[in-house]
Amino acid sequence: MVEVELYYDGSTPVSHFDAEGLVPIAATLVVSKPDGTTVSSPAVTLPSLSTTCAAGTTAGALTLAAVTGLAVGDALKVTSLGVDYVVKIAKLDTTNKIVTLEQKLPVTPAVNDAVKALKMTASVAAPGSALVGAGCRLTWTYNDATTTRRHGQAASVVRWPWTPPVAAQDVREVLAVSFGMTRSESHCASVASRCNELIRGKLIQTGRRPWLYVSSEAFRPCADAGIRYVLAQDGIALGGQHYEALRENRFAFDDAFVATITSAHGYDKDQDGKLSADELRPMFSSVRTVR
Repeated sequence: MVEVELYYDGSTPVSHFDAEGLVPIAATLVVSKPDGTTVSSPAVTLPSLSTTCAAGTTAGALTLAAVTGLAVGDALKVTSLGVDYVVKIAKLDTTNKIVTLEQKLPVTPAVNDAVKALKMTASVAAPGSALVGAGCRLTWTYNDATTTRRHGQAASVVRWPWTPPVAAQDVREVLAVSFGMTRSESHCASVASRCNELIRGKLIQTGRRPWLYVSSEAFRPCADAGIRYVLAQDGIALGGQHYEALRENRFAFDDAFVATITSAHGYDKDQDGKLSADELRPMFSSVRTVR
């Protein structure tokens, strides 16, 4: 699970949706300290859009009667032939009220099939510098009058955020230059997201927190290898041996990550917002003296 990063000196927007498609009619959010005591209880804004499919709907793009309040990345519940499907928005055409989905549905919804928004939102007020660090928690509690659910999210109070080093445009470039192909924008965005989580996850395995680096730009050198590894997981790789290519790309990413982590500097390990001479050195370094 990805940690939510809460800015210590400013409000942070947060959100959640039920992966099984529960549409909440009431919800609360509690922000807790590592010791379990409450920091704040922000007001939760419930999803309000309830609309239907219109003529022109396909399995991959829904033409809706209304799209007010929707945004790219939002989750929707589509009900067709009595079956609920949870989908995410990859592209939004507000003029023609067309919602392009990240993944196609297994069926084509019919006209008047129900579509409901799922995302709950809130704004967490600045927790202050005293709480800078990991171990906080967001607890969402919500219900639809029949079922009550709770969802916890790990949170850290940060001085500066971790900016994902890989973007969809980086994936497009690798696909075009190395493989001579193109893929949909939603696929490129998905590969970029998976690559960012791969880098972030391996960084956390080293015992370091991503958001304590002054800049994620230090991890750009291993981004290319990460993109190729994720693409290989999707069956896109040079050569005819998929499993061999997958293994080689994994090794290449691991090597690139080690090279990056041992040379990256600017890590605020004492979380005081300042960089000492020691914190400006890479993770592994040596000091030599000559006399």
